[in-house]
Amino acid sequence: MKKLVYVAHPFGGLIKNQKKIDKIMEELVFTDDKNVYVSPIHNYGFAYLEGDEYQRGLDVCLELLKKCDILVICPGWERSRGCKEEVKTAIDNNIPVVFLGNWKNEFFVDSEVEEHYYDFVTQKE
Repeated sequence: MKKLVYVAHPFGGLIKNQKKIDKIMEELVFTDDKNVYVSPIHNYGFAYLEGDEYQRGLDVCLELLKKCDILVICPGWERSRGCKEEVKTAIDNNIPVVFLGNWKNEFFVDSEVEEHYYDFVTQKE
């Protein structure tokens, strides 16, 4: 069965970030038929909210993440409020978290492997 993979990328409403995630998603979606990919920027970017409304938009994204099997995080995630919340939510919900580079080097090649290296421990102690 195909895994549902949530791809998190910094956004901040910036066109340059939109272009970066467009390229990443194009590569993943059109070259990997073993997984299904979702991007909150592509799903909900049109409704990007600022100020007090930001959390409302992020909460919609986090609910989508909770339905996914894996979180793939893109470069710059550690400087993004949204990406940091996505990583926290994944860990809290035992969803494996993988850096994009590692995903493309390991998982992307063979998603049938039973045991993988994950970039974050997902089991709460």
